[in-house]
Parts: sequence; C-alpha cells; structure tokens
Amino acid sequence: MRENPFYVDTVRSFRDRRYEYKGLNKVWKGKLSEAKAGGNPMKIQEAQDMVVLYDSLQLAHKCILNSFYGYVMRKGARWYSMEMAGVVTYTGAKIIQNARLLVEKIGKPLELDTDGIWCALPGSFPENFTFKTKDSKKKLTISYPCVMLNVDVARNNTNDQYQTLIDPVNKTYATHSECSIEFEVDGPYKAMILPASKEEGILIKKRYAVFNDDGTLAELKGFEIKRRGELKLIKVFQAELFDKFLNGSSLEECYSAVAAVANRWLDLLDNQGKDIADSELLDYISESSTMSKSLADYGEQKSCAVTTARRLADFLGDAMVKDKGLRCQYIVACEPRGTPVSERAIPVAIFETDAEIMKFYLRKWCKTFSEVGIRSIVDWSYYKQRLSSAIQKIITIPAAMQKVANPVPRVAHPDWLHKKVREKEDKFRQRKLVDIFSSSGRDDIMKKASDAVTANHVVIGDLEDFQNKSRKSEKAPTPIVRCYEVNDDQHPVKEVVQANSLQHQTECRGSAQQLSSPLLPNVQSTENIDRNVDYQGWLELKKRKWKDNLERRKRQRLANQRTSQHASSTSELLRGVENHKDAWGRTGVGSYFRRHDASLTNTHWQIIQLVPGSHNGQFFAWVVVEGIMLKVPITVPRVFYLNSKATISESFPGRRVNKTLPHSRQSYNLIEVIIDEDHFRRESKKLAALLADPEIEGIYERKVPLEFNAILQLGCVCKVDKTAKKRNAQDGWSLSELHMKTTTECAYLEQAISFFYLYHSICEGRAMYAGYFSSSQAVHVVVVNPHHENEILSPYILEKYFHEACQALSIEPPARNSIAFKVNYVEDVKDAEKILQRAISEQRHEHQGPTVAVIECPKTQSMKSGIRALEDFPCVSIPSNARDNDYQLLVWQQTAAKIGMQRCAASSQWLNERISLSRYAHVPLGNFELDWLLFTADVFFSRALRDQQQVLWISDDGVPDLGGTGEEDICYADEVHQPVITYPGAYRKVSVELKIHNLAVDALLKSNQINEMEGGALLGFDQDVNSGNEQCGFDEATSSAAAFRVLKQLIQRCLADAVSSGNVFADAILQHLYRWLCSPQSKLHDPALHRILHKVCTI
Repeated sequence: MRENPFYVDTVRSFRDRRYEYKGLNKVWKGKLSEAKAGGNPMKIQEAQDMVVLYDSLQLAHKCILNSFYGYVMRKGARWYSMEMAGVVTYTGAKIIQNARLLVEKIGKPLELDTDGIWCALPGSFPENFTFKTKDSKKKLTISYPCVMLNVDVARNNTNDQYQTLIDPVNKTYATHSECSIEFEVDGPYKAMILPASKEEGILIKKRYAVFNDDGTLAELKGFEIKRRGELKLIKVFQAELFDKFLNGSSLEECYSAVAAVANRWLDLLDNQGKDIADSELLDYISESSTMSKSLADYGEQKSCAVTTARRLADFLGDAMVKDKGLRCQYIVACEPRGTPVSERAIPVAIFETDAEIMKFYLRKWCKTFSEVGIRSIVDWSYYKQRLSSAIQKIITIPAAMQKVANPVPRVAHPDWLHKKVREKEDKFRQRKLVDIFSSSGRDDIMKKASDAVTANHVVIGDLEDFQNKSRKSEKAPTPIVRCYEVNDDQHPVKEVVQANSLQHQTECRGSAQQLSSPLLPNVQSTENIDRNVDYQGWLELKKRKWKDNLERRKRQRLANQRTSQHASSTSELLRGVENHKDAWGRTGVGSYFRRHDASLTNTHWQIIQLVPGSHNGQFFAWVVVEGIMLKVPITVPRVFYLNSKATISESFPGRRVNKTLPHSRQSYNLIEVIIDEDHFRRESKKLAALLADPEIEGIYERKVPLEFNAILQLGCVCKVDKTAKKRNAQDGWSLSELHMKTTTECAYLEQAISFFYLYHSICEGRAMYAGYFSSSQAVHVVVVNPHHENEILSPYILEKYFHEACQALSIEPPARNSIAFKVNYVEDVKDAEKILQRAISEQRHEHQGPTVAVIECPKTQSMKSGIRALEDFPCVSIPSNARDNDYQLLVWQQTAAKIGMQRCAASSQWLNERISLSRYAHVPLGNFELDWLLFTADVFFSRALRDQQQVLWISDDGVPDLGGTGEEDICYADEVHQPVITYPGAYRKVSVELKIHNLAVDALLKSNQINEMEGGALLGFDQDVNSGNEQCGFDEATSSAAAFRVLKQLIQRCLADAVSSGNVFADAILQHLYRWLCSPQSKLHDPALHRILHKVCTI
C-alpha cells in the first residue's frame, strides 16, 4: 500500500506469530497423543507443558491483536486514525452480517459477536474433508464450513489493488490481490446453553455456556459465576446446574434434572438455611463490592456499598473508610420494612464481633427492639427473588418456549410468558392465511373448473347472494321498539310499541337518517351575527331555524304513527306515559340546567383554572360546585386610573378615587375608569393622545394583565353576589358580581380530585410520551422512533421502572398488575398525539367526575394544539426539566422511559403540594406560572398594595409603569451589584470568607432601627406624601417608602406563617425574597425598591 504500512505490517506480524504458535500447539498435541499411546510419563508431562505454553502464547497474541483496534481509535495514540478505525468497524460488521445470512440458509445462528458467530448446522451437513498428498505421511484436512465462509469473505472483501513497495529508491510497487481475513472453526460442540430474558422481546447477548463432547465445559461467558463480588448463592447454583443440562435423553428429562438442582437451593431459602452452619450461610448470601473512591467522595449517593461503608465506620471508626479501595461485604436485612434495599445492607463484619456489640448495632440499624440474629434479620424474600430470577432466565422461560411444562412450579412465569404459552398451546388459534391453501398443478385446476361447468355449478359465487340465501330459511326474532314524543310545553307523551319486521326496521333506519340530516346545511350560524348590530339578519336566521325544527318534529310524528300499528294494551301505554312524565319532571334537560344554575348561585365556587376565551375580556372559569365541574363564562373589564391636573367633567366615564400612586407621585384628580376590553382596545389611540396632553399627569395600571387582575380579585374560592343570583349560567357573570371567599370559611379541593398526567420529552426527532391515568389505573407510553430502532420497551419494563420510582420516592408501590401498562411505537409526533387523544377521550367517557390534566412538556401550548381533547379539561403545567430532552445515543429508550415513569410516580405528590400552595396563595390551581415563587410573591404584594389603597406599577417588560410618562433614567436603572464586601490585600493572619443567609429578610425587618440610626435619611419621614398640593422633591428612598412599608408588613406575615405553623411555602418566599426583588421577570419589579433594600443590607 502506498500509505505508511507500519500499522498493517505490525498487525500482520502479530497474526503470523500467533499462527506459528498455534501450529506448534498442534504439533505438541500430536506428540501428546503419541506419548499417551506409548505410556511414557516423562514425555506425557513434557508434551502437556508445551501444549499449555504454546496455547498461552497464542492466546496472548490474540489479546494483543484484539487491542490494536481500540488503540487506533483512542485520541492521543501514536497510531491514532479514526478513518482506520471506521474501516475496521464497518468491514467487520459487514463480514459478520454476511456470515449470518449464509448460515441462516443452512442452519440457525445462535449468538453473534464482533468477531465470530455461534451456529447450529444440520448433522448431515459436510464437516471435514481430508486430501491425500504426494507425501503419504502428510494429509491435508480442511473444514468445509470454514472454507464456505472464507470463500464468501474472499468474494466480498478481496482488495485487487493492494500494492507492496519493491524498490524504495525508485518507489516502484507491485500490485496484487490481498485478502488476509479468514474464519477459524471451533467445534463441533455437544451443547450450548443460552439463557432467556425476563422481559418480552429482549435478547441477552454474550452470555452462554458451551460443552465439549466429553462433557467438559469448553467456554463460559457472561454468567454471574465468572464475576467477582456476585452473590455466592447464585454462583454455586450455576456451577452445579450447567452440567446437568447434559443429563437425560429428552427435553423433559433434561429439565427434570436441572429442576432438581433449583428445587434444592429453593428449599435452602425456604427453610432459612437451618441445615447449614451460620458461617456457611453468610458465605452463601453475602455480596461484596470494592469502592473506587473514599466514602467522603460519594457524598449523598445511595447504594448497598455506601451504606455498608458508613456502618463499618460506625462501629470500626472513620479510619476504615478514609481511603479508596475498601471492600464492602454485606447481606440484605428485612428491617426497616418499606425502605429501599440500599438502606438495608448489613456489613458481614458485624457478625464477627462480640454478641453484645452485634446486638446493639443490629438493633440500631434495623430499628427494632426484638431479638436479632442472622436468620431473623435476613430478607429471605429478597434472596428468593434473586434466585428465582436466575432460575427463570436459565430454566423456566427456556422450558416454556420449548413447550415443556414449568419444571420449577414455585417460580411463576412472567405475565407476558403466560400469553405466549397460551398462544402456542391454543388449538383454536387463528391459522395463517397461507396455511389454508395448498399447491396444485395446472391440470388439476382446469379439470375442476371443467367439472363445475359441466355439472351446472356456480364456480364464482357472490357473498351477498350467499348471505341472502342462508337467511331465507331463518326466522328472525321480532324486536320491540318504543318511540316517545315530547313537546317543549310538557304536553302528554305518546308511547308507541311496535313489533317490527326486518324490512320495517330498514325503513325506520332510512327515515332516521333523513331526520338526522339538517334541512339547511349551508345556513350561517347565528353565532356569527350580533343581534345588536344586525337585528333583522339575526331574526331571519332564527325564523329559518324555527321552521327547520318544526319540519323535523312533523316528520318525527309521522314516523311514530307508522310504527304504532302493533301497539300494546292501553293500560301498559298509560303506565308508560305516567312513568315517563314523572321521569321527565325529575331528570329532564331543563331540570338539569336549573340544578346547575342553583348550585352556581347558592354555593361557593372552587376555581380550578381561569382560561381566556375567544373574545377580548372573556374568560372561562373551570369551577367545582357540589362535586360537579363546570365551565362558566366570566367577563373581566379593564380597570385603569387617569390622573388629571384639570378638573374632570361629570360626563367623563369614571369615578374619582383617593389612592397612592407609585413612587408617591402627586394625585390631582385621580379617576378610576372601568370599561370592557374591546372598548379599551378600540380607544387605545385616544389614550395615547391623552398621555401627550400636559394636563394629564399619567395613566396607571394600563398594563395589568386581565387574568392577573381576576386572580387578585377572585382568588381560588368565590361566591356569586346576591344581586346576580337570578342570572343564567350560560350568560355568565361579570367580575364585579363575584366576591372572594377565604379558604378557611370555604374549603378548597378538600376531597380528592381525579387527574391524569401527561409527560413529553423530545430530542432530535425522537420523543417519549407518557400518560398516567390515576382513575383507570393505566399508563400509556408512546415512543416516537423515526429511525426504526429496536423496540426495547415492554409493559413489564415500564412496571419495573414505575415500582422503582415509587420506592425511591418513599411511596408505597401499587400491587403487581394493578396498573395496566401499554406501549406503542410510532414514527411521527402526530401519530403519538392521536393515540393520546383516544386515551384521553376514553378517560373522559369512563370517568365523569371532576378531572384535572397535569402536563409536563417543553411546550405546553404545542401539546394542547396537537391533543384537542385537552380543551375539555383544566390544565395544570409542571415546569419541564431541560435535561429530560438530552437523550443518549444508544440506550435512550430505557433512559427516557425511566425518567417518564419517575415523573408519573411523582405526579400525585406534586399535585397535592400544588393544591396546598393554591390554598395558601389563594390562586387557582391551574394559573400558577412556571416560576411559582415569583408569581406568588407578586400576588401577595399586589393584594397588600391594594389593601393599602396603592396603585400598582405592573408591567410586562421589567420596567415599572409610572403612568406612561417620562422618568429619569436612574429610576429605571438596576445597576445594584450583589451585596459582596471584599477587602483585598496581603494578610499575615487567618482570612475568613462568610456567607450570610437571609440577610435581605433580616435587614428588611430591622429597617426601622437602621433608619433611626441613620437619622431618618434612609427611608424618609413617616409623612403623607400626598398631603400637599405639589409634588414633593425628595429622593427615591422617600418616594418608595410607602411601598417599602407594605413590603415589610408582607414579609412579617410570611415570617409568622413560617415560624408559627411551619408553612413551607412562606419559608420559600422568604428564602427567595432578594431574587424576587432583583428579577425583571417579576411583575412588580421596581429598581428603586431593590436599591433601598440593598442600601439597608450594606449599611
């Protein structure tokens, strides 16, 4: 090759040297056979030693050869070349794939590796051929399967342009064909034992046991018996088990032999090892793990090894765990019950101490006061589950797939395996379509067709004709049909009982389809015409609709008369009429709406969510009233304040109020204006012109969101005003007709509310959807797999992840099979949304009570637009974790599914905590923003300011709304740095770095004392800044003093809640006080307040 051949030549040299040692190994194996035949012990020993030597040398060269590829692809290597590594990987994969395709045509591939293939070939397939040479003593033996595979490799991988340097001076090369890749055949072997996976559709790779013809173990790979630190119980079990697969002359006898070993070890666990000594029992059930780091480096991580190390330090001292490399040997105890396995590890070393010390620490760790001993504290169910898992993989599941009854009945099959077994044993299972037909010659087909025509038979019949012929001889039952007609004016009801024939039913179905079709299919809906704007057009459409209803009722009466020919007796008819009249009076549609109207007007509303409607200023409130969830329209007006220096005429729409303006601006003639949102948007240009008028000082609260204003006024519990109780629920209510109620006088969601949880994560086209329906106890998982990767997930895996998540959250996991798990694989996000749409629709039809949708996804609005069924539920959003959308390249399905099950398991806890927060913050459950701390602080501060008759300065850009007029740049600037005090220098003594927590809260509460120490120059004097007729000329500290005092009172209340009642939400607000004041995302962000607090903190 024209490239530097150093790497290729090195690999070839190692390969040739390995072949040399393999040849010598064969030579000495021949000498060993001769020595055994001669019976010379000296020569036998010498031959055995040489066989071991050369076999070791060839294995060593094989290991070195296998490491060349890994060295080439490692950055920093002297021979680093990703191109070379890529060629090696691609070529090797193609060779193994082609070999598998070739073997599948002859036998069956059993196990594929990167450099080999295990397969089963028919006994009649050619194996070895021996060629005679001219030298009668030498013979050439070839393996036919090996030659077959090598020919396939040579055909597909020969390089016909390989060049070798001949003359280094003249740079001349010789071109020839090169193919140095060859298969080597090992075997044949007597048996190969392959375990099965406990999960459906998943194969276990690189785990097998291979036996020679003489019954010796040729190769063992991947099992626990070869791993250090594994449970010795499993290792000894496997050591006794594998050679038992060679017993028996049939599958049943073979599995009977291995089942005897399994039953013996199960008996050992069932009788708690009473037949063996304590030391031997500890040896069997102990596991060990070596810690790669010191215990301090593990931090708060949880594992059996970490727990064992901590407990070793507990009774042996911290010096035992200060270094890395500690070997932790432990057993798993059954106490304390309900805790994870990682917290129940007991170090084996405790059993080697004095009895009193052992009892003391065992009681301490197990949190029990009863008698403690080895057999009494061991978690026997845990070890039986570990042993049963190994038995399932090696014995019971392979037996079931080979149609052998469970050889170990004490170890039950997984649920998915029961289904597989039933399918295999079902005598009436559906046959494949191709099994119905059989091949026939052309002459047979022509003969059958000729015979059919001669006998006047119909060769090709009609399916409909066949059905009609068969039904002529049938006498179908006569159904009874009852038809009712009810007038809007509660006229008597007519009931007609008809015994219809099959023909008459068909006619009725046709007439019913005609009745259901609209008379005016293209009529414009009355909702598009406003009767206040175009009354004549609205009345015309109403008349046409009335006429349509009248014609429909006429046709219905005619249809009822046609079906009344075979009516029942008069007494039965009258009884039906009376019963129907009573039922109509109690359960009619009118009564249904009247009950809802009465509930809405007489009972308090528990508001779940406020959602904006299609019109400006229109909102819909999802409310729970007397156990029923309703969607009620609410009109929210726009409220703003106009401060005019000139006197306002009485005709101006508004009323004069006395309120404190932001930054203590002087209030001249402050007018409160309440108008609907449409009017406000239409008049926005006039408002902008008013701001340019020198007589207008400012317009305040123009930027307050309507939804936020409604939350401030209504909270999460409200009641209809007495004056509006006669209002129809369909017409809705205005915001002024609803009054807030406290959660102490009116309960808020005290009864458990049903919910379903939707989780979504996505990364580069791959996505994971999970729907957890608590009412129906079902979990739907949809995997978006556009690249057609392996479908790894199964219901069993999801259930396992869900149980692990429940244990990690200290939640009692549900019983096995109590939750139905379902997995679907799709190629597109839209297909996944359709599946969830159907699942949500089924949930809505099956469970009619109040239900909340809890959504955790990167883009909530995108999910709502894709799953339209969410519009029928109030939605509560959980902030999405950005790391959930960072999938791994290889095992992304398992990782995403595990995270999804963790989120599903935690959704119930999260919802209960959010309901508690709603009660405390008095905010509807579904209206919290993603940063609930900032939002709750804004709500508290806004309500406190309004209670003190102060106008809000809410804006959506982080700049306080001070009336819309110009303000000095210093009022908007927020250049305050974090309160860090550093005095740099070279100090000879100890230097200390201090971090002071809750400094902002303490400084705010002590602001009066600090103000007095500063002579009142910090916060100004306690005076009414609006008492004068002119705007006061003082600094921002004095101008914001009123709002600062309200903030202080609010923090005092939060501190009282946190201290007296231990309210975690109040404590969180205190901890995030400084962040809230600093954040431009806060609705009430005011750099002036931030600067005042910063000044108080640093004085």
